[in-house]
Amino acid sequence: MYRGLFFLSALALATADLPVIDKNVFKNCSRIPFCSTLRHRVLEDALKYTADIGGFSIRNNVVNVPLYNYDSVLNMQLYLLEGNKARVRIAELENTRFELEDIVIVEELKKKKLKVILETQSVLFYSEDSHHSIRVAKGPPFFVRFMYKGDILVVLDAERIFMQSTKESEAFTFGVEFDGSERLYGLFHHAYQLALKETMDDSSDPFRFRNSDSWAYEADSPMALYGTVPAIYGHSANVSSGIFLHNAAEQWIDITYKDRNPKAYFMVEGAAFDLFIFLGPTPKDLVRQITALTGKAHMPQLWTLGYHQCRFSYKSQEDVKTVVARMDQNNFPFDAIWLDGDHTDDYRWFKWNHTTYTDPVDLQRNVSATGRKCVSISDPHIAVDNNYSVYLGAKDKYFVKWANGSNYEADCWPGLSSWIDFMIPEASDYYSSWFAFDKFNGSTETLAGIWNDMNEPAVFDDTIEKTLPFEVLHAGGVKHGDIHNIYGFMQTRATHKGLMDRDQQKKRPFILSRSTFAGSQRYAAMWTGDNSATWNHFANTYPECMTANLMGMVFCGADIGGFLGDPSDELLQRWYQGAVWTTFFRGHSSRESQRREPFLFSEEVQNVIRNAIRLRYQHIPVFYRLFFEHTRTGDPILRPLFYQYTDINERDTQMLIGTDIMSVAVTKPNITSVNVFIPGESEYWYRVDEGWSVHAGGKEVNAEINIATSPYYYRAGSIIVRQDTIVKSTTEALNASYSIYVNLDLNNQAEGRFYMDDFISFDYTNKNEYIYFSMRAINHKLIITPIDGNHGDLVAHLKEVIVHRIVTENDGKLGSSETTYIKTADGTPLESIDIGKELFTGEGLTIHL
Repeated sequence: MYRGLFFLSALALATADLPVIDKNVFKNCSRIPFCSTLRHRVLEDALKYTADIGGFSIRNNVVNVPLYNYDSVLNMQLYLLEGNKARVRIAELENTRFELEDIVIVEELKKKKLKVILETQSVLFYSEDSHHSIRVAKGPPFFVRFMYKGDILVVLDAERIFMQSTKESEAFTFGVEFDGSERLYGLFHHAYQLALKETMDDSSDPFRFRNSDSWAYEADSPMALYGTVPAIYGHSANVSSGIFLHNAAEQWIDITYKDRNPKAYFMVEGAAFDLFIFLGPTPKDLVRQITALTGKAHMPQLWTLGYHQCRFSYKSQEDVKTVVARMDQNNFPFDAIWLDGDHTDDYRWFKWNHTTYTDPVDLQRNVSATGRKCVSISDPHIAVDNNYSVYLGAKDKYFVKWANGSNYEADCWPGLSSWIDFMIPEASDYYSSWFAFDKFNGSTETLAGIWNDMNEPAVFDDTIEKTLPFEVLHAGGVKHGDIHNIYGFMQTRATHKGLMDRDQQKKRPFILSRSTFAGSQRYAAMWTGDNSATWNHFANTYPECMTANLMGMVFCGADIGGFLGDPSDELLQRWYQGAVWTTFFRGHSSRESQRREPFLFSEEVQNVIRNAIRLRYQHIPVFYRLFFEHTRTGDPILRPLFYQYTDINERDTQMLIGTDIMSVAVTKPNITSVNVFIPGESEYWYRVDEGWSVHAGGKEVNAEINIATSPYYYRAGSIIVRQDTIVKSTTEALNASYSIYVNLDLNNQAEGRFYMDDFISFDYTNKNEYIYFSMRAINHKLIITPIDGNHGDLVAHLKEVIVHRIVTENDGKLGSSETTYIKTADGTPLESIDIGKELFTGEGLTIHL
């Protein structure tokens, strides 16, 4: 009976024709008037702006400089900010442009005191500490140079600054140059490589930002996807700098490397010209600058770092129960089962389908009994139905409207729908209120996460590129076009508040959002959307998530195996092996795809997938510690090699997890080796999946592979804390002991850190209740000392300490030896020691190696 239910023909996984993006629906630059008009426009001299450097004024450390051409006058505001940042704003004298104040920026912007040197053709504004300066040259065209310690890092190039100010258009353009940089990175979200390629030569469209329901999107493409972070980093081995355009309207960005320094040219459909400048000077500084500005993710609950099983869609609660049971029967660890649209009453959110999900409380009880959670979907479109209480309560006051005051209505999953206007605070609170247990009838604490999908927002109307018309209005008469790219951000903010209120502020909310904007990390994880079962889409996963992390969005993953289509067995196995190392780890597929729950495959394939998932669970303590450190510093979890080793540029298949683990994705079929660059001229790395072989840094090696594993490495000189006990979920892992892997360098030294808390609440920040300690191996001792925190009732037990040393074998090759310690120097078994209590009531713990 079950065999019929799961369509075991899926085991064949014959390659089917994949759907492709409809380019008649999603337009290129030539079909968007402001892009086609402005892309190659060269301004005549009369339109180039001159800076009135003699007419500047300074008030409250904000510089105002008049700009003028033959028929218009603008005002430019400049200021230097604490934290190696600057800001430039340009607007008409009677500014009516929409500004994003108090939505995205969370940092208290502290302006530096300024001094001035007025020269004949330019004026220099500099900080009292002399580290930061801005030079404005008169022109025409004027230019603005942003400098740190005398070095020019970013230049605002006014050669192409143009601002329309008519009833029909508020489009504007500008160019930025990254002095001293070799490569440009950023412009998230696109399915693309790490480095941004040349587009200004018409070899491709510019990079587009128009958050879209980009079903079946192209790999390696600048086409618009689901999210927008209009930030670019310029990087070379010597210097890094960046910019962030604080604007949520549609944008197109051209990239060029033709001149001495790389440049970006922005074409923006409307709203404010508000540009932040990041003065680095290192990649780490840039990431800390953008996360200080837009916020950091809070700690996730532990279960969210486990494996998630999803499909569009599980048709009934019996189907869900069967999947949970079969995952257990076949020993696949997992932590969450996801409920897509079929659990709802015809896509009426917060209402169950009582035909197929007849007893949702029983379903959640069944899932909870196995130690797992449920995640349910909730989109921002609301069915137009007077018998639907969510619609009825919002009908006359909380929806996006036409200019005549009528609700905007169009088709989406429920049929005729309206869209919540999250610009109305009461509307946002109204939506939040529906997550309460007494309003979302049938929900329990087991329904622990929410999935905000279709929130670009998506509309079933091909004539408007499947989203809201830009002329519909939000509260205060704000045109949707001015805030389009931030709509999904506002939904997740409301959802986050709803879960916080529902759980009485006691649990960390988990939300997955398809649509994102800068700062979305404060509220939600993200995934790369409706990808396809191709090697190219898999290959884009690491660059996408590394770029997301550089933008502050640390909780990132892709649908394993591809949402659309049917992967080959080899692709599916390689995708699981690669996805182990992304922060969000979910298997998901479309209703048109053949079923691909891991237990449906041959025993050989199951073994590979099972081992990959178990590898993930072994390393959850690493991810958890890195999340904590992100809350303090803003540092990324998933990192390109150049973040740590600034002289290394494009290595799209290699990813650092923190500083000490390097994963290599196998992104091509039918190969028996991959080229791996071992970073660090004076460093060494242990290849863990291949018998702990040792490799010297600063060179490329040919790593042999088979289908059983993808290469991953530990840095010599690191200490990695794992949980090697085989568990069914993180619920079982709560009581599991920890193994410490000491990976000695040539000096027989190593260091690392460990973090744990109650895995659920905000006590780690409200009460400082956590265990956070450092480990240092030196002089044949492992010394463990507390960093900070208050362990409270937390308990952490050690299972073993495993030491790897670099040795030289008889043939001169590097190898490693292993020693396992299961007792302290005085003979006390490690498992009997409560490491938290030992650290915080004594002077630390020493284990002799």
